[in-house]
Amino acid sequence: MSDPSPTSSRPPFAIVAGFGIPGREVVNLLTARGVPFVVVELNPLTVARTVKGGLNIVHGDIATETALLAAGIDRATLLALAVPDDVAVLRAVELARRLNPAVRILARCRRVSTAIEAARRGADEVLSEEQLVGAEFARLAGPLLRG
Repeated sequence: MSDPSPTSSRPPFAIVAGFGIPGREVVNLLTARGVPFVVVELNPLTVARTVKGGLNIVHGDIATETALLAAGIDRATLLALAVPDDVAVLRAVELARRLNPAVRILARCRRVSTAIEAARRGADEVLSEEQLVGAEFARLAGPLLRG
């Protein structure tokens, strides 16, 4: 992942979309580094459960301007799109880039074609699940061929 520090003198602030395993990993990193953040989560049960534990989390659809503005996209230095929804990721990249041209965007994509499109729309870093799984399959298949 690229350095979440902004190129300007603005203090770091992150928005993490999705609180599944990828989102939690980003939250763990941000917490360890002392970077303030807010999580935007679509599942109201997850929000209700985690807000009780003190997590800075709000209910919303990251693919909407309303949710991005409520989360503080105007001051965000990092937007980590960790949701497993390619359509939402592409829409969020486009909206975030328009609302805050300086924000660094990390996008999780299911398909390689979506990762290419996310980069075209302005994501700084993209992860393609297809590519990652393919690489891991090849790594694990190698030892099985020695048989």
